[in-house]
Formats: sequence, C-alpha cells, structure tokens
Amino acid sequence: MSHINRRTLLYAFGVASVSSVLPSWAATAARVSVAMPGENRYAFGSAAQAKASPCKVSSEDSAGACTVFELNALQRSGPFLHVHHREDEWYYVVSGQFIFRAGGEERKLVTGSSIWLPRGIPHVWANTATTDGKLILMCQPGGFEKFFDEIGNVPMDKKSPETMRELMAKYGMEMLGPPIFASSWMKQHS
Repeated sequence: MSHINRRTLLYAFGVASVSSVLPSWAATAARVSVAMPGENRYAFGSAAQAKASPCKVSSEDSAGACTVFELNALQRSGPFLHVHHREDEWYYVVSGQFIFRAGGEERKLVTGSSIWLPRGIPHVWANTATTDGKLILMCQPGGFEKFFDEIGNVPMDKKSPETMRELMAKYGMEMLGPPIFASSWMKQHS
C-alpha cells in the first residue's frame, strides 16, 4: 500500500466536499462571451425590443447564472410596481437620473450609482430626466431575457396593464401597481 501524506488526503477531501456544494453553473460556465457595441447576445423576436434592452450576457452565455441587459430608458418612464419571486436584480446607472422605490424607501440615483434589489422586495423605478437614460441590469439567475422577448412581441395596441400582469405572472412576478409616471406610460401605449 502506498503512503499518502496527511495534507494530500485532507486536500482531496476538501476539494471533494467543496465541489459538491458549488452551483452547477460554476463548473459549466467556462466560455468567454463578448458583446460589441450595439450587439445583442439573445435573438429577440422584435427589433424594437432588441434596441430597447439589448442583452449583453444571456443565460446561455452564463450557463444560467445571470442575464445582463443594457436598458435604454425613455424620459419619464419605467416599469409597473412589481415584485420578483425568482430573480435578484442589480442596476447600474450609465446615464440619466432615476428614482427607485424599494423596501419602503425612495432613492435618487444618478450616473455612476447602483442598487441591489433582492427578490421578494416590491419595487418600481423611473427615469425622471427629460432625456433618455441608460441602465445596466443584471438578473440572477438567468433567463429574464425570455420575459423581455415575449413583451417585445406583444403588438402596441395589445399592451395593456392586464397583458403586463399576465406576462409578469408567467415569469414569476406580480404586478402591484402603476408605473411612477403612469400617465406617460398610457400615452406611449395608447
């Protein structure tokens, strides 16, 4: 029988015990993905959606770990008040001025600011500027590009709060209230 030193044995057991608790994506996300300016890493069915929220890292790129978007936020606009039951979200303000309401507080974010929104916390945000803004959004785990894709394929005349409520529910979210600038949203979608 060969002699195994104690350190080698402990190392082998340590690696075995740690590798069994690592998430599956840690072992499989082993390729490099690059998104050039204007490039989209997910084949959205709608060119308008691809322009509004290009996907920079798809869930396929990250083996399901996350999805990253570059959101082009129209002036005085934003999503409905909602809660995610599946994703945590991280936003980084590239340009513009934004209000985020989350966790019972309102926060004003300017260029260079970021906010972490864990799943289960109702939130809403809006670009408060009179010019378009830009956000980087990371959703964890990945897969949120499918929600954006489906939203982008809904014809403008069919985009209503009820349609949004149904699609949000399909992707593990609940709509809880109107956007911050509800009148702006209604004008854009009427």
